[in-house]
Amino acid sequence: MKENTKTKSAGSGVLLDFLLNNKALAILVILCIGAAVLSPAFLSSRNLMNVVRQVCASSILGIGFTLVIASGNLDLSVGYMLGMLGVIMGLLSREQVPFPLVLLAGVVCGAVCGFVNGFTGVFFKLPLFIVTLATGQIYKGACQLLSNTSPVNGLQEAFKVLGQGYLGPIPIPIYIMAAVGLILWVVLNKTRFGRYAIATGGNREAARTSGINTSSVTIWIYVIMGICVSIAAMVMTGRAFSAQPAAGQGMEMDAIAAVVIGGTSLSGGSGRIIGTVIGCLIVGVITNMLNLAAVDSNWQLVAKGILILLAVLLDVATSRYFNEKMKKA
Repeated sequence: MKENTKTKSAGSGVLLDFLLNNKALAILVILCIGAAVLSPAFLSSRNLMNVVRQVCASSILGIGFTLVIASGNLDLSVGYMLGMLGVIMGLLSREQVPFPLVLLAGVVCGAVCGFVNGFTGVFFKLPLFIVTLATGQIYKGACQLLSNTSPVNGLQEAFKVLGQGYLGPIPIPIYIMAAVGLILWVVLNKTRFGRYAIATGGNREAARTSGINTSSVTIWIYVIMGICVSIAAMVMTGRAFSAQPAAGQGMEMDAIAAVVIGGTSLSGGSGRIIGTVIGCLIVGVITNMLNLAAVDSNWQLVAKGILILLAVLLDVATSRYFNEKMKKA
């Protein structure tokens, strides 16, 4: 009997470890089942494709954010930066600048904004969440000045193809999201830079002592974040076929929730790109469920706030569980 009890206990422990290590996937499956019960329309291929397409921009943002959080930092400027970059590309497109140059300008501007964020924090030895809180206001002001607080219309048709077009049966934004995810998964998991980023987030002083240039790593991570923001801005601008000054406001909160739900610890030292994408799908499924249930948009904001709080609590509980398990071992 004792052996059977031990076997059951061990089996329960293995199952619990698996669920905690893959909590994002478990949550997504549960939500999808619940959504299908509440509304049969949820499982239609059209609705499911719309859910994935709607989270493409936030997933691209979240993928970049994974590197930032894995390195032990935060970036609170990405929402306003996205709006500003969208407006810059929209204005260039309206002036009939060749489309490849429009996209290149967006990427360069995003990289420069990311560099400003990272360099300012590193050079002046300031907390980067404070730096990005300040630069976010700068980007917001610049966006309002450039756009005159109005949407930028009259874009080139190529933007519409980028945001609304299909390649075969799959929307183009999904290909873009997959490409960004694959590239940064390789960077984070298969390169020296990725190992340095994780080491910096795990213990910055120890990483510096071991010869890692943590300042350079941090700056490059923010440059990559800026590039991801520019790509997300392309997708959002193309999807709306208009550059909206307020397009990215609040998206940093969705990104943080997705990254943490996906298994990346807020304290740094770990990063899961695939988990982040699943986390974005969770946010998308919740939004879709609330839309299908005709829930007021204000209550949807409340639901997202609760989701972020639960994500942080789950992250803390998971970390404590594995820490206690390591101590006992």
